[in-house]
Amino acid sequence: MAPWLGERMPGCLFYEKTGFLCPGCGATRSAISLNEGDWLGAMKNNFLFVSGFVLAVIWIVVLAVAKKFPQVEGLRFFRFRLLFLWGIFTALVVFSLLRNISALDFLRPVS
Repeated sequence: MAPWLGERMPGCLFYEKTGFLCPGCGATRSAISLNEGDWLGAMKNNFLFVSGFVLAVIWIVVLAVAKKFPQVEGLRFFRFRLLFLWGIFTALVVFSLLRNISALDFLRPVS
């Protein structure tokens, strides 16, 4: 990461006030690492951000294929459903809880 950028990144307000990591802590550093092509560094900073990014790209591609070929029945599952939002919300809450457990330090962002 560019040294000048590290000085200008704002801190996490939730972390500053509570001392707990939110699901977004490290996502900016993760996005910068992805931009530089450093997938491992991105995963170390925020595993959920990278895996969510990959799943979102796959979902967009599958939706495009489903739009192009509507006769394929198996792709109808990937249409937007409220259940997907609940799954995302659950993943965010579980990730937040797990990354604040001291035994799971590998989920904490790298400084």
